[in-house]
Amino acid sequence: MSNSRRKNHLTKKQLKELNEKVLAERERIQNKLNFDAPHKKMTATNSGRDEVDAANDDILRHSELRFATRESLYLKKLLKTLDLMESSEYGDCEDCGEHISFTRLLARPTSTMCIGCKEDAERSEMQSVHGRVSKSLGKSISVS
Repeated sequence: MSNSRRKNHLTKKQLKELNEKVLAERERIQNKLNFDAPHKKMTATNSGRDEVDAANDDILRHSELRFATRESLYLKKLLKTLDLMESSEYGDCEDCGEHISFTRLLARPTSTMCIGCKEDAERSEMQSVHGRVSKSLGKSISVS
């Protein structure tokens, strides 16, 4: 693939629109994480409390932690995307090297794979029962 084709894949207007979208998402998540942090410092004292209430509080804390972790991972992806936008590699599939369509990037600006490669990766993940690895996160998925 020639350099001129790479440079012309996304127009300046498209790149600006995608950049603004990523920056807005980054700000939203940073604000959410900064706002929620002081409120999440719940004490774990359950003395004198009903067991059901204590269990509900534990479930709520677990859910909040899970969502905060997910938001933190997404923030890291957004920051990585902003770095990629500075290079000529943004918008190219990390597997096949082909261009990722603007409509896909608009829907999911953190995409690093074209739709064909992403579908193949998801199919492979679902077919492998043991020791699955998420291609998008690069982490092992435990199967219970």
